[in-house]
Amino acid sequence: MALPLGAVQLAVVSFISISLSLAALALRLWSKHILHRPLVFHDYMACGAMLFTTGAASVYLAAGFAAGLGLHLDYIMATDPAILALFLKLFVPGQLLWAAANTCVKISILSLYTSLFEASWRFVLLCYATMVFTAAYFISVLLETFLLCKPVEFNWDKSIAGSCEGQNTAYLVAGITNLVIDVFVVVMPMPMLFGLRMSLRKRLGVVGMFSLGGL
Repeated sequence: MALPLGAVQLAVVSFISISLSLAALALRLWSKHILHRPLVFHDYMACGAMLFTTGAASVYLAAGFAAGLGLHLDYIMATDPAILALFLKLFVPGQLLWAAANTCVKISILSLYTSLFEASWRFVLLCYATMVFTAAYFISVLLETFLLCKPVEFNWDKSIAGSCEGQNTAYLVAGITNLVIDVFVVVMPMPMLFGLRMSLRKRLGVVGMFSLGGL
């Protein structure tokens, strides 16, 4: 089977994004070192996010180069239907690693917020509540991965008797929920940032910096 163009594109994008993320994390840790500041919770969560992101990228790269990711399903079924089972097997850990990486990123940002805006107890409380909600979201993804399909093996082996009730709906709800949390985490500090006593230009610069960090 010819190597799909999608797999090559995925490899290039993954290499660039992982390299940039590693560089940013390395600079973060190096700045802590030269300033003689200990690593705190949001630093460890950032490291966890990097670890899970690398794992997810590795799984999807394996799916691209060995399991037909990037090819149309009709083409796979006509040329090498056996790799569909491998793709579905890789999809399960890929989904969990992706969710874990997203969760670590959000909690890292929220933890950083609690340090930057510790004077506002209401905002800090909101950050902790959002952390709990984010963790609950990850647990829901974990549960849906292993509970929707009965038996569990039916997730990747469609040749056996089984069913996956409401799986597409669950994926849609999980995706929408993740997007809503992302947007909420980004906009959370905006009212406080716009209230800073500085020029509008500087405030917009700070808001832009926080927005990029959230993205």
